[in-house]
Amino acid sequence: MNTGQTMLTVGAMVLLGYTVLMTNRSSLTHGVILQQTEIGVYMISLAISRIEEASGRAFDAASAGDIVTSTAALTAGGSFGPATGETYPDFNDFDDYDNFAKIDTIPGVDILRVHSLVRYIEPANPDSVLNSSTKTFHKRMDVTVTGTSTSDTLRMSYIFSYWAFR
Repeated sequence: MNTGQTMLTVGAMVLLGYTVLMTNRSSLTHGVILQQTEIGVYMISLAISRIEEASGRAFDAASAGDIVTSTAALTAGGSFGPATGETYPDFNDFDDYDNFAKIDTIPGVDILRVHSLVRYIEPANPDSVLNSSTKTFHKRMDVTVTGTSTSDTLRMSYIFSYWAFR
């Protein structure tokens, strides 16, 4: 083999090595993106599950058995959260989920924290939260999901309104 053939062989080996390196790097990046996407989907699933679970409860402790016709009968905003003796998963109304946090683990991947806040809102301006002494027939739940290994934070809001047929 002469010098020209040796140079071509060395050049081909360098090109092959570079191609293999780029393929491996691309595969690794793809794996990281795939894992982050899976964590994101799981975070959305946890937030929606919390919202669906809470919205399946009564609007308020006062409306659990009776029809409420005045906001005066509703729980004060400062008293949201589980009543004495109430524990998860036996909450009986929507506002029991106020300031409730639960840890969920994806084995070998991440530890996620699901936290929810419940507040009364004004129907004309649902983005504003009312003070704890003002009651309405509309409550908003803000769910936040954070992870230990992901830099993403997921926030979802849900408005639950009270209505009854007579």
